[in-house]
Amino acid sequence: MKKTLAFILGAFILFATLLSCTTTVSGEFERPAGLDMNGARSIAVLDFTVQDNWNADIWQHRNNYYRKERNKDQIVNYLTRGLESRISKEGYLSIASPVEAEKALRYRTTPPCDAYVSGSITHYEDRIDHRVREDDDGKERVYYIRRVSFTLTYSILDANTGKELGYKRFNASGSSYEAERRRDLPDPISLVRSDLDSSLREMTRYISPYKEREYYSLIKDKKNETLQKAYKLATDGNTEEALKIYSEYYEASGSYKAGYNAAMILQSQGKLDDAKRLLDDVYQRNQDGKIKNALRNLNSELNYADRVRTQKGLRESRARKNSSDSSGSPDQYEESSESIKDAGMITFPTE
Repeated sequence: MKKTLAFILGAFILFATLLSCTTTVSGEFERPAGLDMNGARSIAVLDFTVQDNWNADIWQHRNNYYRKERNKDQIVNYLTRGLESRISKEGYLSIASPVEAEKALRYRTTPPCDAYVSGSITHYEDRIDHRVREDDDGKERVYYIRRVSFTLTYSILDANTGKELGYKRFNASGSSYEAERRRDLPDPISLVRSDLDSSLREMTRYISPYKEREYYSLIKDKKNETLQKAYKLATDGNTEEALKIYSEYYEASGSYKAGYNAAMILQSQGKLDDAKRLLDDVYQRNQDGKIKNALRNLNSELNYADRVRTQKGLRESRARKNSSDSSGSPDQYEESSESIKDAGMITFPTE
């Protein structure tokens, strides 16, 4: 058994060492939003809501209500402010004042944004279990564990028509460590923070284009001095000179390693069309599985770029239309307000 474990550990160390020696080139690419927002340029993040089925087993008697309300506020504020911050950081959609947005909804005036996003927390459960165990002295001791779970639902609405553009649903759950006293248990938000952050990240990518860094491994040639020189240059960060050597060597020899590496450098630089032409040619000469996979990834990158251009084009088109149109019809906005009300996102006050 020990020999097997030692072998596995040795193989893992060898693999990690080989992986760390691989030279990679990288580039930052823009990804399209998961949802087409009809060219929206601005958005208001409305406060999250909580449905009435908030089931909490936290404290007894009079402390129960106040602790439940505090936990609600913590989670709701974390989601609302977190989503607003992430969207603002991406810089694609401008953030409209939620106060002004709520005023527009309340009084049915022209909205200050193109879209609204909000959400609700449902099926919330905050349960405290206890376990009884004997300690080293044979005495029974009680230990408490907090378990939290709920569902998050995000909705995006067109501010002018009230139409729902899309929605996302996420689950959040977590369990605490064992504590000897109930009051020593952590707050619910600390148990589900990673799930909340994950939902915020995915939701931001759903409504806004975002940037992502990709890494591409180069093929090393241990025998050819020219390719070794280019590889060393790429390792040292001189990718332009490495690209020149790889390209010239590929033209002269048809070496698939040189062609592949040149294509990877071009792709890392964002020159996707040039990389595609070169990689197509390399694949025609060498029907290799590695090159086929690289072509598949490159085609996906080209599709992403097309979708980003389309989404930005719609946004520019909407901006031109908005600048040429007069202010919206009050009757039309009154209808949209009713649509938003019917969608259950906003509760209008009775005045």
